[in-house]
Amino acid sequence: MAKPASRVLRTGGLYFNGVNAYVVVGLQPDGSGRPFTVYGWKEITITEWVYAIRPKANNSYLAFNMIGDNVRDYTTTYHWAHYDYEYLYLYARWEARKPDGTRALYAYNWLSEVNKWTFLARRFTANREFSFWVNGVKKYSVTVPADYKTVLEWNPETATYPERYKRFTIGTHTGFYTHMSLMVDDVRIYNRALTNAEISEIYSKGTLIKDGLVLCLPFYEGEGNIAHDVSGYGNHGTIYGASWVVKKALRVLPKAG
Repeated sequence: MAKPASRVLRTGGLYFNGVNAYVVVGLQPDGSGRPFTVYGWKEITITEWVYAIRPKANNSYLAFNMIGDNVRDYTTTYHWAHYDYEYLYLYARWEARKPDGTRALYAYNWLSEVNKWTFLARRFTANREFSFWVNGVKKYSVTVPADYKTVLEWNPETATYPERYKRFTIGTHTGFYTHMSLMVDDVRIYNRALTNAEISEIYSKGTLIKDGLVLCLPFYEGEGNIAHDVSGYGNHGTIYGASWVVKKALRVLPKAG
């Protein structure tokens, strides 16, 4: 198994209190901002360092680190937690809409990783394989039928809640009604499927792979309410209520060319 990157030792990141803290990339709660959407993509990879904290947030069921809508259209990807004094489940989810309008749910329970820094990756490929990775190792894989609509194929303009497809939220649901207690660092979104080796390299070395990178939030600022995107696409995140884990980062990721 690959050795973890130095980010396990913490060189930055944001703390989310589970009550009123979150980050929004794209369309803001008041409707302002430039939309961030994955509609029309053939592939996607989301990587992130996450520290799920006990005690939990103030909702028994909650969704976070999310794109799309799991309430009506069922086309989304996110993490989902359920707890009763202690966590019962902590899932990475990929949801699709069947031709009959019902939900197809694909999920992996990463409950064993609670209360420690963990590297997570969600990947969807052109051959419709959804996989989930923990610390550089593939833990789950499934093929989504060709006639199931995914978040990559669901037009925001025809969605029940269009705004939820025009933003990526960290620490909360795209509808802003659940909030998670956690710390997050080095969040990246690619418009392609990273290879197995690339996912392992990000985990083990922290390498900034530039090919296909459209969002990279290293959270190195240490202050302020803007998380700067270093991908070159200007997909900066607006910080609401979250606080900085380390006031001054020890390492800064290079800008993508």
